[in-house]
Amino acid sequence: MNRSQWNALAADFQNEVCDIAREETNDRVKHFVRAGTSPGGVLVDMGCGVGSFIRKFGGPFGEIVGVEFAPKIIARAKQRCAKMSNVHWLTMEIPRAAAKIGRRSDFTVCLNVITQENEQRRAILWASLASVTKRGGHVLVVVPSLEAARMVERVANGGHRTVDSVIHADGLVERDDALQKHFTRAELDEIFIANGFTPKRIGRAHYPWNKEGMRETKSRRGHRPWDWICLAQRT
Repeated sequence: MNRSQWNALAADFQNEVCDIAREETNDRVKHFVRAGTSPGGVLVDMGCGVGSFIRKFGGPFGEIVGVEFAPKIIARAKQRCAKMSNVHWLTMEIPRAAAKIGRRSDFTVCLNVITQENEQRRAILWASLASVTKRGGHVLVVVPSLEAARMVERVANGGHRTVDSVIHADGLVERDDALQKHFTRAELDEIFIANGFTPKRIGRAHYPWNKEGMRETKSRRGHRPWDWICLAQRT
């Protein structure tokens, strides 16, 4: 999604975008944050959107940097986090921001940002996370789950509903004429290790069925779709 398309979502961001820091249903983000943070450190949110993570979890940090490339989106983040005086905002692409920030982050966050269909662009984003994170620091990454996409497809077909997405062999999921990378659980271990991280925890951050355009029934309530949430340490 380009800058103008992302800017266009600013006014109705909560309804148009699955904001996992706000919408997850099993508190995994909170537990993973607690496992990887210590009070007073530096938080860098790479792709902060409208500031949901910073607003909800930024309190214990001494310094916060929010990175977002769309001016209208980051303007909303500033409004929502106006009471927080320790946030520095960067309106720029993540690789450029990483070069500006330098390796000083104790806790780096990147939530549903590394989803580009181009493998090289994804590799640059993974490397950007490594380049800002101190040795011994942590990263918290959320990415779409390929296993969950397959589960949603099975549920839809079982309910005799035609799914509006196409899953390709390389983990790209086509929806609304756009391709988005989805990751398997095993794939994530390899990516973190290749970028100088030791995976600590990888789990499921569940979100409501309505984000998949489906009604949540009693039987579906215990089997909600999920993103992968990952905590890793810079080595």
